[in-house]
Amino acid sequence: MAKRQPTWSRRLIALLERGLPPALLEDHEMRRRALLIEGTAWLVVLACALTVPVIAATTTGIGRITSLAADVGTLALTLVGPWLLRRRGTPVAAGHWITGCVFAGTVYAVSTTGAFASPYWILLAIVPFLAAQMAGRRAGHLWGAICLVGVCALFFADHFTDVLPQFHDPDRYATTTAIYGAMTILAVHGLSHLADLAKDEAIARAEAAAAQLEHADLEIERARILAQQAVAANSAKSAFMATMSHELRTPLNAVIGYAEMLVEDADAQGLPDMRDDLVKIVGASQHLLGLIDDVLDLSRVEATKLDLRREQLAPEDVAREVTEALQPLARTRGNVLEVYGPPAPLHATLDRSRLRQVLINLIGNALKFTARGRVTVHVRSEEVGPARFVVFAVEDTGIGIREGDHRRIFEPFTQVDSSPRRRYEGTGLGLALCKHLVEMMGGSIGVRSEFGHGSVFTVRLPAEPPARAEPAAPAAAC
Repeated sequence: MAKRQPTWSRRLIALLERGLPPALLEDHEMRRRALLIEGTAWLVVLACALTVPVIAATTTGIGRITSLAADVGTLALTLVGPWLLRRRGTPVAAGHWITGCVFAGTVYAVSTTGAFASPYWILLAIVPFLAAQMAGRRAGHLWGAICLVGVCALFFADHFTDVLPQFHDPDRYATTTAIYGAMTILAVHGLSHLADLAKDEAIARAEAAAAQLEHADLEIERARILAQQAVAANSAKSAFMATMSHELRTPLNAVIGYAEMLVEDADAQGLPDMRDDLVKIVGASQHLLGLIDDVLDLSRVEATKLDLRREQLAPEDVAREVTEALQPLARTRGNVLEVYGPPAPLHATLDRSRLRQVLINLIGNALKFTARGRVTVHVRSEEVGPARFVVFAVEDTGIGIREGDHRRIFEPFTQVDSSPRRRYEGTGLGLALCKHLVEMMGGSIGVRSEFGHGSVFTVRLPAEPPARAEPAAPAAAC
């Protein structure tokens, strides 16, 4: 575990990080180099500022003016490095720039203060180190070669020409050597310490990231176990629902049968009051049987035990059969129920009973949520490339659905109004079952609705079995 850094070190790093691009701070190595560039730049600026009194004390005349100008120029050019770091978002260019400034300033100082007798030689030795730390190993090799070339050039100019000036007093070399030697030691030590701080910070962040990853792995494993338990519970629930629904149907069918026989007896004996009560019993029992059938079908779908029996049929005929069967419900609610078929005869290979079940649920819902309005069923054909689809659109002028509930209504046992005082009865299974059945037949179902202005439920089914229809059904409008 990396040691926790002292407060002043964290404050220093936070100060150097201020204003750096976030991309530089995300990668540990890029962040370390960026911190070294910032630290080196400000160390060079500080060194140039402290050099001013030394130049003033050891030079005179044109030498003082030239040396001060070079010192101030190095200071100003060094500040371009942090700007490049923020502008480019990479430490390479800024690292080369600051290394070049240090190299140029050192070569100038060496060439104007006695060449190989100059006290500034020690500064030239840290140039490759700076380049490697700030811009990478290749940069260190490059600037090492440049420094060697510079040494050779200075050696040639010192021994074979008279072009190198002498601005410093040789009698002051001991003083300046001590000063710049101490400054170099402090600079290298400061940069090394900064590099260690950045490294420790990187290690601490890496350990924190590893701990978070380990925690995430534990959470993922826990979620996987919970998912397996949920799948097992759902399977058990589906099996239980299928068994119970099947067991409930047997006595309920007997109740319906005996109630219908009693209705016939009441008719034969002329007992209208008793007949009306018995008819209500038959109706309630049939309604309960329909709910049980929905539960049974939904559990079969979830357990993938519901088989499809495809046959050639005319979709418009199925829609008309369903609407004729639901006309009494439409009249009870004061609704007009109509069917509009395609211009040309349409044929498809579908499961007739499952298609009727879907249409009964959709049209029945439309009639239930519409009072003294209109429910229209449109049947048409659509082609998408080589595939052909049958489209059923059930449109009503009822209460509509809020936008936030469009997806929720297709979940099992979910109703838009689930309060105990809701106006409309139901278990919330119809639309969930429709969605499952439509998807089993390779189709899609969607809804377009505006609250208070009615709804349109659209079902798209492939006219041929999905295995022979290349593209999937397009998504229904929502």
